[in-house]
Amino acid sequence: MKPLIIITGILSAILITVQAVLGLLIRSGGSPRLVTSHFHTGMLTGVVVLVYVALSLSAILAQPRRPAP
Repeated sequence: MKPLIIITGILSAILITVQAVLGLLIRSGGSPRLVTSHFHTGMLTGVVVLVYVALSLSAILAQPRRPAP
């Protein structure tokens, strides 16, 4: 489970960076093709981030609890 969490975390960081770069390119007078790729990358980013959050939370909740002192 840990390698999957690491891979999705890295992938979401890369996709967020791509989103920022595409947004800057669009603001500087980008083509409609950039707008379409920005939309599709944004949807993919949302899905990957949600999977990453779900996997991370399930890994945290699956850890055994410490006994009370």
